[in-house]
Amino acid sequence: MFKKLAMAAALSLALVSATTATAFAEDAAPKAKSVDVAVVNLRLIMAELPQAKAASEELQKEFGPRSEELQKIQQEGQKLEAQLQNAKGDDAVKIQRKLASMKSEYDLKAQALQEDSQKKERTVEIKLAKLVQTAIDRIAKERGISLVLRGESVVFATDAVDISRDVIERASKLKEVKKESK
Repeated sequence: MFKKLAMAAALSLALVSATTATAFAEDAAPKAKSVDVAVVNLRLIMAELPQAKAASEELQKEFGPRSEELQKIQQEGQKLEAQLQNAKGDDAVKIQRKLASMKSEYDLKAQALQEDSQKKERTVEIKLAKLVQTAIDRIAKERGISLVLRGESVVFATDAVDISRDVIERASKLKEVKKESK
């Protein structure tokens, strides 16, 4: 009997202390506010953003002629290689020298084209990223969104939290972004 009474008292004491601790913790802890989350699909945004399409066309205009020049050098080299197979003596030596010269010219121009185009692409990507980030920041602030995640890394999200189309629409209306103060 004493055992049962001691067990009941211990159980009552445990319940009272747990209830008191929970009540104290609820009063002491600040209320957490809800967190609104959104996702963006940056690949979709960059593919459909009018400024990105215009930049791609501009890059093609700027670097297209140089690329075509490289293709012509390559085609001419292939013709010379075909001629080399049938050439003999001095003609073969002349063709080999011409091929070596063309290869050097091709390599030099190809490297310069690659470096120039990569530099320009990075510059364009930075400008576009600033536009997109500005659009995301403004949409998040207006809607009270606390967290925006890249959609590519999210396993599941409903269309209701995907703000990609809104970002495209907003960023499409923005001009080049200068340093924006926060």
